[in-house]
Amino acid sequence: MRSGRSPLDIDPSYLETRRWRVYVLVAVFATFCGVLTARLIFIQALQSAHFRSMATEEHWRRTVLPPRRGDILDSNGVPLATSVPFQSLYAATSEIRNTERVAAALAPLLDESPALLGAKLSAKQLAPVLIKRWLPDDVASRVSKLGFDGLFLQIEPRRVYPQGTLAAQLLGVVGVDNNGLSGLELEFNSDIAGKPGELVAERDTAGDAIALGPHQYTPPVDGSTITLTVDRYVEWVAERELQAAIRQYGARGGSIVILDPRTGAVLAMAGAPSFRPDDPNLYSEENIAHYNIPGVSSAYEPGSIFKVITMAAALDTGTVAPDTAFVDPGVFTYDGGTIHNASPRPLGLETMTQTLIYSSNVGASWAAARVGATNFYRYVQAFGFGKPTGIELPGEANGTVRLPSDPVWFPFDLVTNAFGQGISVTPLQMAVAVAAIANGGTLLKPYVVQKVSGPDGTRVYYPTVRGQVIHQETAANLTRMLVAVVDDPKNTPASAARVPGYSIAGKPGTAEVPGDNGYSKTDTIASFVGYAPAEAPRFVIVVRIDGPREPQGSDAAAARVFGAIARQLLQYYQIPPNRPDGENGT
Repeated sequence: MRSGRSPLDIDPSYLETRRWRVYVLVAVFATFCGVLTARLIFIQALQSAHFRSMATEEHWRRTVLPPRRGDILDSNGVPLATSVPFQSLYAATSEIRNTERVAAALAPLLDESPALLGAKLSAKQLAPVLIKRWLPDDVASRVSKLGFDGLFLQIEPRRVYPQGTLAAQLLGVVGVDNNGLSGLELEFNSDIAGKPGELVAERDTAGDAIALGPHQYTPPVDGSTITLTVDRYVEWVAERELQAAIRQYGARGGSIVILDPRTGAVLAMAGAPSFRPDDPNLYSEENIAHYNIPGVSSAYEPGSIFKVITMAAALDTGTVAPDTAFVDPGVFTYDGGTIHNASPRPLGLETMTQTLIYSSNVGASWAAARVGATNFYRYVQAFGFGKPTGIELPGEANGTVRLPSDPVWFPFDLVTNAFGQGISVTPLQMAVAVAAIANGGTLLKPYVVQKVSGPDGTRVYYPTVRGQVIHQETAANLTRMLVAVVDDPKNTPASAARVPGYSIAGKPGTAEVPGDNGYSKTDTIASFVGYAPAEAPRFVIVVRIDGPREPQGSDAAAARVFGAIARQLLQYYQIPPNRPDGENGT
């Protein structure tokens, strides 16, 4: 007889355990199905756009089409900066199998070491690696014929400067991304840069666009053309004479600004030291230090050329006349301080014209004290000092003017400011102020751009009047005084600015450079400001020479630079002499 346990005899707890195992398996399966379903919903519904985009990227090739950066022209339409298309070599390093072989083939063509090229080609990454930018056409053609997988050429514009280093600081620098970094290239970047286009085309399995496949083309918008007020020849003369003076006098640098006093247009703006736009190390720290434009960015104590402004205030208020005389004892005491003349001169009566001729600190301080602080600083501000001129250039300095309302101003500042000490200006500010004297008293806003011509039309810049700062009669009297400065028969430093047959109005000056322990006795800045022909000026020139080797007589050095430039510009503009042949007014 067979014996066994009946199903009814099975332990209930065993059945319960089996039942829970089934429940767990069902729950796990249901959870897995739920997660899978949720993931499918997330991918197909919530992230459908993202994955459609990825699929499109795989199926379509999107190419950014760079615009052509606009030209910069001089006032006569001569190109100063333009863009030329070059081909640059890139590598899709993940597709390159034998980097040593590819590097060895490229090295002689690119004039690079195989080791350096090998390191670039070995950098496995998704984004293309730049191998070399802006290849000459013949080199690009030879690279293309190599036929290596993973190498490709891409057209990229390169900024070139047909006039070489001419106006390098003024024009500025363009970065590798084709955007301006300094100068006009930066200030007008939104106009010059243009807008990139795009080509979207169906591609094959190798990633190349299918020639007859569908595509979408958005053309790039080329940048606008900028036409300057700067004349290429005038700029060349200014730069050449500045460099010659720096070499002759062992100076560390300098700047020259030339304006048309009738309009405020900048004819030239030279600065040194500068940089070469084609320098392979254009973006080095040494070159970056010279990106700024000294004529607008470098403020300095102007020294005796500021006496022109002091005399303008004194004449216009009626405080003095050109022949007003006072006794110059060689010193002037004011508010507990004493002013001395920079160089000795005979003591005794001195007219205001002689104050300018002999560059008397005492005379300028005496005139400023009679004008008074309120009127003196009203004219200083009216001439535009202490604030930017508003010219269309980056990095313009304000200069420094302490006013009686400032807590750091002292009454003694009045008489030191009168001869250009304790106040700072830029060469452009000084040129603008003297241009107002040259044109009969009208202060004009300086400008360096004539027009911007682009796809949206032409934007034209016109002369802008800021106001009448002095009376026309004052300007005429001061002009005659400044002509007397240059014509003085005693051959003062200003005589170096003479041009036979022409009347020249001008004023030289030498300023000591302030330091931590007061003013240096060896480091100076020489300046000359003037205009010609004096009675109907076509140009105003400010010359600044930094740190000439021989501080004594350095103001004559600046006057010589002025004279050399003025002589060439008078010929260039075909201005007939306004004096008997060879007469200097002596």
